[in-house]
Amino acid sequence: MEVTRRGILERAAALGLAATSLPLVSEAQAKEQLTVLDFSSPYVDTTKKLAANWDKADITWALEPGGAVAYLGKIKALWPNPPYDMIINWSPGFTSIMKEGWAETVTLADVPNLADVPEQFLTKDDKGNIKTIPRSVDGSYFAVRTDRCPIEIKTIEDLLNPKLKGQICWPVASLYLSAPTVTLALARGGNEFNLDPGWKFLEELAKSGNIGRVYTGNVEGFNSMTTGETSIIYASNGALSQLGQKIPIKPLTKLAPSLKAALYAEGWVVLASSKHKKAAMEFANFTVSAENSQRFHEIIHSVPANRKAKASADAAPIQFSPQELEKFAFLPDWGYMSTQIDAWVKKFEQDIVPKI
Repeated sequence: MEVTRRGILERAAALGLAATSLPLVSEAQAKEQLTVLDFSSPYVDTTKKLAANWDKADITWALEPGGAVAYLGKIKALWPNPPYDMIINWSPGFTSIMKEGWAETVTLADVPNLADVPEQFLTKDDKGNIKTIPRSVDGSYFAVRTDRCPIEIKTIEDLLNPKLKGQICWPVASLYLSAPTVTLALARGGNEFNLDPGWKFLEELAKSGNIGRVYTGNVEGFNSMTTGETSIIYASNGALSQLGQKIPIKPLTKLAPSLKAALYAEGWVVLASSKHKKAAMEFANFTVSAENSQRFHEIIHSVPANRKAKASADAAPIQFSPQELEKFAFLPDWGYMSTQIDAWVKKFEQDIVPKI
């Protein structure tokens, strides 16, 4: 029986995937077929360029729709037959994926390049089995507009300085899963599991009048900073790299232990439902090699999970040596934070916003 172009297109359309320029092939000629879900441009475009040099299977590409956590609902609705062999996600989503039992266990024999990924960035189940293949390490942190900020920020307590009236651009609680509030908590002896010190600190900030803008997305935050309405912001490294192309931005990382950056990993998950697990792991291993990881991160401005790959200059604020990592950064329990976010959003709106 011949596999026709029309049949392939109809199957792809049924899955909601893009299928273009597909060749007319017979079963005897066809390679193994992988369906890979990646983040949208420039991520998927960069991965496709790498894939052009890998010929062990044909790849159909899909784009994550509506956020790295949101599309997990689609997988749940289609389980045990989702249309993907491997998917991209990040730290908060990894916990949900493992809880559902969707992630195939990965070993160093399956993905040898994992040997070059620091242990703390590997997501494991309760039995110690590796469940993810990290591609990048990214993070969020405080940054300052150097030509507008009235004082030099040296510690997180400086955010309470009366000279900073209206100068802080603070994200709503749902952004970054309240990581900036966790940072405040850490500075005063708390953490994500004991957020009360962070809420108390944030309440002091709100009462001080130093929060001049609460922003709900990058555009709003960028506008506040570029117009000079505010001069201090908490945001992701990727967002701040873009903002730094418009105004002079100084990352407040590697300055003081109280100004910790919150780190997270993003990477591949091979689904337990895949009929092509071996090929999927071989492709994932290919993408996270030192050479390919460095090529990828020349375009994507985050830190390669592979320690042998060189990060781009834009990722320098979140690239830490082992000693710096312990002192100036933290890896929160993103999975736990994702379970608390509804309550935290409610508390932020009821207890903090009215005081700003």
